[in-house]
Amino acid sequence: MSRNLFFLVSFLFSLYFVVFSIIVIRVPVPLELIGIILALFSLYLGGDSFLDNAREFGNRHKISPKSIGAYLLSLGAVIDEFSVIFVASFHRYGEISFGTLQGSNIITMMVFLAVLPLVFAGSYRKFMRDGIILLVASALLEVLSLFFEVVPWYIGIFMALLFLVYIYTGRGEAPPIEEEYVHMEYSPVSMLVALIILGLASEAIVNYTNGISIDFNVSPFISGFIVTGVAGSLPEIIMFYLGIKKQERDITLGIVAGSTMYKATLIMGITMLFGIVNLRAGEWSIYLMILLSVIFLIFTLIKMKKAMMAIPVVATVIFAMVYLFF
Repeated sequence: MSRNLFFLVSFLFSLYFVVFSIIVIRVPVPLELIGIILALFSLYLGGDSFLDNAREFGNRHKISPKSIGAYLLSLGAVIDEFSVIFVASFHRYGEISFGTLQGSNIITMMVFLAVLPLVFAGSYRKFMRDGIILLVASALLEVLSLFFEVVPWYIGIFMALLFLVYIYTGRGEAPPIEEEYVHMEYSPVSMLVALIILGLASEAIVNYTNGISIDFNVSPFISGFIVTGVAGSLPEIIMFYLGIKKQERDITLGIVAGSTMYKATLIMGITMLFGIVNLRAGEWSIYLMILLSVIFLIFTLIKMKKAMMAIPVVATVIFAMVYLFF
């Protein structure tokens, strides 16, 4: 798609989302369904443009592919979750904020861990640090849930510090790109437009799906987990797919690892600082996130084969059966 056509389509879709998602919060079901379809297409459109421009930006500034995915692309992928989680927390809907965060992280990790051995079999030792910090963050939430139902604001400082540790320990982890490569077209304006359409489409799809869920009287945590959480995980999943399609191995892994780290540490910390997070509303989700973190860490320690794609699915099914029946 040409740049001018991309700008035009992005403007028209953004206008739709602004009117029928931000200005008019509740709309008829047909408009919500149309909005969901447009939002999904916008996520793909914006994600494709943002990925290409971010990759070229990283190449020109000698940034490693892993860092491009973990820090640049992941930032664009978590805008929707941050806005939804922060607003819900600020308005003291602690169950919705925590449900959205956990739902988004767990769905993203499930898709990531199941697909990863199939498309990128091999060694992932360079992502061991990501697995360790993610496991520490998940375990810390479980410890906090034993002492607090609603987490005190100052705990948010420690969660945010975990993200700083993640950034600090990742500096210089990969050598700069030295080989010759063909420069692609790069436009900061295109990157900004892609970021805007990603944010508006993500916010819209969360609003539309949340509006539909209200008609079914779903509980706050489950609504956040299933509806806004699943919708919130779509940008990461779409960027994950685009990375696979473009055969960008380290960028693809960086997207999922980085976006999950953003949500589990920085976004969680900011939410705790300025709002309410109710951990006990979905304590089971913390156990599941710990399980997925352990699987991710194991994947970084061994050479993966395609057969391993069944591990996260089987482990989650066993976890669900044990939780429901025991």
